[in-house]
Amino acid sequence: MLLLFAGSGCLNDDNKIPENCYDGILNNGEELVDCGGPICPACDPCENGQYDALLGETWVDCGGECDPCDPSFNGVQDPGESGIDCGGDTGVACGELCGDGLLNGLEQGIDCGGPDCEPCPTCCDDMMNGDEIGVDCGGNYELNIYLPCDNPNVTCGPCPDGVNCANGIMDGDELYIDCGGANCPECESILTWKANGTTLEAEVDVTAQLSGTTIELGGLTAAGAGLALILEQPLTGWIAGAEVQCSVASGSSCSYVD
Repeated sequence: MLLLFAGSGCLNDDNKIPENCYDGILNNGEELVDCGGPICPACDPCENGQYDALLGETWVDCGGECDPCDPSFNGVQDPGESGIDCGGDTGVACGELCGDGLLNGLEQGIDCGGPDCEPCPTCCDDMMNGDEIGVDCGGNYELNIYLPCDNPNVTCGPCPDGVNCANGIMDGDELYIDCGGANCPECESILTWKANGTTLEAEVDVTAQLSGTTIELGGLTAAGAGLALILEQPLTGWIAGAEVQCSVASGSSCSYVD
């Protein structure tokens, strides 16, 4: 008699196949599936999806010891193309290349500048952009995402001591978390208006009109005995989350409630 046993106990902690370099899964600290990392063979540099110029590649995974580059993807503006690897017979619009991590299309820096992409950052554009940690300071200005500053009196460099507008902490002279002060972006002032517990959406600088006990705000009306606005993010001199309460009584004023 042949007995067949079925069940879910065939694999257990003693006979499971451990993670390995031929399981088709990205594990073991691998750089790519089944290659690289501490225990697997090194990945083929011609198949890693990166531009390894130090290994002799002339573009991503091609040139040098790799296969020759396809003329439609070689990092060069070839005859008939309207930009690097775009336009003409390539079938690729130059604007589609913004965001691919390569300097191509009509870009001035990697994925920035030109007629299609967002402007490239500089260290004198009065903004915190690129990898900066403050307004026009603290970036790695050697990266080719940055354009040279057109002001000869400005030297790109680190932020003053204690300035970090990208650490998620309210520190230094910041007015709120990572905003305000001398070196961080200006805080965005946001107000939420409420009348009798009903939220009325309105811009920060809108004027509330009172007629009897009816409040008109941003095209909406609410009848009742009181109006409040909540400061979700700070205005100078106010604390985030503070409430300003206003009575609808004639001639009354608003009071600040911390």
